[in-house]
Amino acid sequence: MQAKGFHSTLSTEIPLHARHEYAACNLFVLHELPPDIIVDSFELDDHRLHFQFAGNTDLELPTSGVANESGWLLVAVKPETDLVMVDVPLHVRYGMPREGNLRHIIQLPPPTCFWACPSSYKSLHSALPPQSPKFHMLNSSTQFKILQHTTSSHISFDVPVGNINHILYIELCTATVTLLAFVYIAKHCSRTLSKILHSAHLKMQ
Repeated sequence: MQAKGFHSTLSTEIPLHARHEYAACNLFVLHELPPDIIVDSFELDDHRLHFQFAGNTDLELPTSGVANESGWLLVAVKPETDLVMVDVPLHVRYGMPREGNLRHIIQLPPPTCFWACPSSYKSLHSALPPQSPKFHMLNSSTQFKILQHTTSSHISFDVPVGNINHILYIELCTATVTLLAFVYIAKHCSRTLSKILHSAHLKMQ
C-alpha cells in the first residue's frame, strides 16, 4: 500500500502459529528505514512501544543533511493473541527541491518479524539481515526464528518536493515577511515603552 504526505503509520500484522512453543522466547519486529524516514522516540514512548533505534536521531535535518544510510528500528512485541498488530508512527524528511516531477516515492522494505529465543533452542538457525546493527535488546546467545507470514501496510510514501525554480521567490517572500514582522514588533515595543515612560512621568508629578 502507499501512504501520501509526510506523516503516516506503518502497520504490521503478525499471525502467530503454535506460539505456545515459543513461550520462553521474545517476539520482535525489525524495520529498516531509508534516510528519508524519521521516527520520533518521544512519540514511540507515547505509543508505549519498547524499542531501540539505530540511526540519525536529528528530527530537524532535511534529506540533504543526512548520510545515505538506513536507520533501524527494533520493536519488542507482547504476543497476547494469535494475531498481533504493531503500529509505528513514521514521518518523512523534506526532500531536495528539483525540476520536473514534484513527487517523490520512498520505498520501505518489508519488516523482519522473528522470535528471539534462548540458546537452548538449538534447532533454530535463522539469521537477521546481515547489514543490521547490534542491538542490546538481543542477547548475543539468542537463537532466531524468522516469521515469513506477516503483512505490512503503508510500505511506501508518496510525498511532494519543492520546485527548484521557486526558490528565489520563496527566499524573497521569507525575507519580506521577516522584515515586516520585525517592523511590527519594533513599533509595538516602542509604543509600549512610551506608555510605560508616560505613566512613570505622571506618577512622579
